[in-house]
Amino acid sequence: MVTTSGFAKAGNHALVKAVQLLGQPCEVTHIAYVGPIGQHVFIKRDPRNIVCSWLRFNGQPVTQGMFITAFRLFQHASLVEELAAYEGWLADPETLVVSYEALTASDAEMKRIAAYLGTPWIDGAFDDLEGLTATWFAQHSDCRTIWTPEVEAMWAAEGGNELLERWGY
Repeated sequence: MVTTSGFAKAGNHALVKAVQLLGQPCEVTHIAYVGPIGQHVFIKRDPRNIVCSWLRFNGQPVTQGMFITAFRLFQHASLVEELAAYEGWLADPETLVVSYEALTASDAEMKRIAAYLGTPWIDGAFDDLEGLTATWFAQHSDCRTIWTPEVEAMWAAEGGNELLERWGY
């Protein structure tokens, strides 16, 4: 079975569905970095949109104040602190890192996954990716809807820009 993982609300269900559409068994897991674990596909997402997705998933309004609150205390600590536990995957030589944004944009990321797994590409697999997962919203979370100078100032002051740089955004 293929090991797939990612931080909460990074697109784990979309990743699992993509891998399964390629004929490979896997499941949703959230594995903080533990060192190389063999064949592993890790999904990353713009951290700003992770916060928005988290709010939506938990039935909270996506507002400036709620965004700031969730950034400062995500599940157990700040988003910066919680994501730090996963950052090792980004440079792990045995791990294929895919981005949620690329995965949902075109079939190119799924083709990269198929090549990494050594499995044949299945024509039409990408066409079946959208929807029908436990967490899929028709409209993807987008932080730009609440991004103001006040949110930007807090984000910058509390390590958000450095977080974006470390995660490749």
